[in-house]
Amino acid sequence: MANRIWERVSSQIEESIRKSEYAPGDKLPTEAEFSRKFMVNRHTLRRALSHLQEIGLIESTQGRGSYVRRPAIRYTIGKRTRFSDQITNQSISASTKTRQVIVKPASRDVAKALEVPLGSKVIAVSRIGYAGDIAISMAAHHFDFHRFPTFQKVYPDHRSITQTLIHCGVLDFTRKWTVVRSRLPGPEECAQLNIPKHVPLILTKSLNVDPLGKPLEYGEAVFASDRMELDIAPTEEPPEDY
Repeated sequence: MANRIWERVSSQIEESIRKSEYAPGDKLPTEAEFSRKFMVNRHTLRRALSHLQEIGLIESTQGRGSYVRRPAIRYTIGKRTRFSDQITNQSISASTKTRQVIVKPASRDVAKALEVPLGSKVIAVSRIGYAGDIAISMAAHHFDFHRFPTFQKVYPDHRSITQTLIHCGVLDFTRKWTVVRSRLPGPEECAQLNIPKHVPLILTKSLNVDPLGKPLEYGEAVFASDRMELDIAPTEEPPEDY
């Protein structure tokens, strides 16, 4: 009986979404309001909302409530891949939140991509990307510290990698190669992107180069697979072991 109740509630909310009574991006009524409307307890209501989140119709965030999920965002990875441009071109506001900018030893993958000695100093910029108010990606960008010794000091003034690179004398850069994989999210990724642990992530590893073809930035990013549609334009083949 309990299952039939939450299924009935879930179906009614889903029908309202399908009929556009709640549009993509709209905030749904609170749990208390839904509970009164359907005359069910909160446990039953939460089971219904959880199902709607699992099938990709809504987003639920603790402290913010539930929202109708927007259609998947198309993200093209090509010669010039700029996060903000990709999102705003689809009439969605784009923003990033910088988590940290640190100097650390280069790992094997970073050193190989940037063509620097293993363990040498690199700048790592960790950010979360947003489409509207929904987190859609987590990324780590790596730069050769010896090439950009002032990057860490300048970045807070711009809050933009592109503008910081311009300040450092690099006026343009292009994507040389991209590798795409998938894996399940870890606990922190589930929390930051607000996704269930069974929803796969799209993982990308990439290298951007300056106008002379010199390695500039090695990046690793994860995208919520139920919110993104990647379109891969032709680039060079990546090295082995990536």
